[in-house]
Amino acid sequence: MLARNFVALSLLAASTSVLADTVDINLRDNSVQLQYAASVGRDSLGTSELHAGLLYTDKNDRFGDFGLVVKEAAGSSDSGITAGVGLKGVVASVNGNDALALALGGQVHYSLPAAPRLGIAGQLYFSPNIVTYRDAERFIEAGARLEYEVIPQAVVYLGYRRISFSLINKPDVILDVGFHAGVRIAF
Repeated sequence: MLARNFVALSLLAASTSVLADTVDINLRDNSVQLQYAASVGRDSLGTSELHAGLLYTDKNDRFGDFGLVVKEAAGSSDSGITAGVGLKGVVASVNGNDALALALGGQVHYSLPAAPRLGIAGQLYFSPNIVTYRDAERFIEAGARLEYEVIPQAVVYLGYRRISFSLINKPDVILDVGFHAGVRIAF
């Protein structure tokens, strides 16, 4: 019995260490977001990354997302620019309205050649009416941030994001907008 439990625990620990990549948490006065990302492979087409996240606001709004992004250096490898494209599924409850969406989007990251620990990143995801469901007709998420790599496993950042939904027969609603501070930890 003890040997079986030890083997099961060892396999679980090994599988999580293989899949584990980064945890990202950011805060502002009225919301908190937690993201988890795991690299799932690298091939001639780029690095694939699965991610899942949750966002909670003080108005009891909830936002969950999960998706896949493929990233690679854009241009020459020493340009400092990394670009990625992908898709994400979105599940949200905002102002008493439920929303489901399949969004397409991308991200860009630029590391300054003179200061490689300093970086600028941005992302944009969009879901039109055809792939947005429940009480929503459209979903848009946009964000940008200034990052500083404290150590290779930890990045601190100041960011700005705007997450909004167009609702059916109701005014558009903004789930979250404003500046936030965060940390991304790799393990």
